Amino acid sequence: MVIGMLALGTLVSWQIEKSVAEIKAASTALYVNTVLAPHLQEIAPDDALSDQTIDALQHALGRPDLQALVASVKVWNKDGLIVYSNQRDLIGEKPAPNTPLRMAWEGIISAKFDESYDDIDAGLHATGRPLLRVLAPIRDFNSGNVIAVVEFHERADALNAELAAAEWKTWLTTALITLNMMGCLFAIVANGSKTIDRQREALKRRVAQLSELLHQNSVLQRRIERAARNATEDNERLLRRMGYDLHDGVAQLISLALLRIDRVKGAQGDHENLQKIQKAMSDALNDTRNICKGLLLPEIQKMTLPEALMFMIRQHERRTNAAIVCNIRTPLPDQAPQFVKIALCRHIQESLNNAFKHAGGREHEVNIEWDGAAITVEVADKGPGICDTGSKHDEPRLGLSGLRDRIESIGGELSIRSAPDVGTRIKASLPLGGQDAA
Repeated sequence: MVIGMLALGTLVSWQIEKSVAEIKAASTALYVNTVLAPHLQEIAPDDALSDQTIDALQHALGRPDLQALVASVKVWNKDGLIVYSNQRDLIGEKPAPNTPLRMAWEGIISAKFDESYDDIDAGLHATGRPLLRVLAPIRDFNSGNVIAVVEFHERADALNAELAAAEWKTWLTTALITLNMMGCLFAIVANGSKTIDRQREALKRRVAQLSELLHQNSVLQRRIERAARNATEDNERLLRRMGYDLHDGVAQLISLALLRIDRVKGAQGDHENLQKIQKAMSDALNDTRNICKGLLLPEIQKMTLPEALMFMIRQHERRTNAAIVCNIRTPLPDQAPQFVKIALCRHIQESLNNAFKHAGGREHEVNIEWDGAAITVEVADKGPGICDTGSKHDEPRLGLSGLRDRIESIGGELSIRSAPDVGTRIKASLPLGGQDAA
């Protein structure tokens, strides 16, 4: 910005000085040319001026207005010879031509503040006053050709003062404009910086809020998972208690009733009805015992995870006489949280029961895999698939829905893929969590 200000100020000052000098030189040259040109019409390209012409020029330049305006005058002919000067000792000199002199012979007026002087003008330098050096062509009145060149030094005290004042004004204006621009830029940058700071602070607050919300969400999620695990374990305890109650209460009463029936078989009465009652109560006792076994799962409490999963598979084989292919694709961890072990065992139990009910004993398969974070258990069959309609399928759908709720409530995933005449695949995936093993 400062460099641009200096460059602009220098350029404007130089342009003002150049323009003022040219305008001033043109007006003065016109004035001097009007005075001198009539006396130089007879000048010869290779000849000096006559004494009469020199006297006429001297008399013309002796006017008070020109005396006050012009400090030095020289007239050059085509040969580069000084044919007239108000300093008589310079007449007849032939200095080396320079650029302004050549431009004047081409008809161009040149003007410049004289800061360096030729040897022939050394006397002017001694005055210490600012001078405007002007070279102007003198033309023939008839042909318009340049017949001579007049060089004069105009006293430029007033002009120099005006230029100095103009230069100071130029620099002052440039400086004020530059400072104003810098102030505006500073204000824009400062305002932008404040805006960025405000946005950064707002972003920090928002990030802090989001972090707090994420923390709260994480805490709530852990609480929900813990509550779900506790609910699962409470549910298992409830089921075990119900199983014990059925086993110790209803089953015992049915057993007692069967014993009493056995005692009265030989007595008089309806023997056929007694047999029917005995058969019904025997069936009820078997169903009650099966329900108790399904509710209790007492055997898996002390087992490792692989043992518990294999126990559920073998138990289903013994109960249904169905052959089940079991693929354990990766080694499983021995220990797992109790709620994970129970959920996976229930998954195998419910899925195999569903497969046996819909697919009979056809090609049941259980695939178990451990990826270091979660255990995946997939139960597959080659049955007719799960139908979307029909009342006879309502019960399996309710069982699978409860299974899905059980798995997802403790952070797992359950997916069911089924197609007509292709079979059904029920896959459950559960993370081991904190490894609070059973």
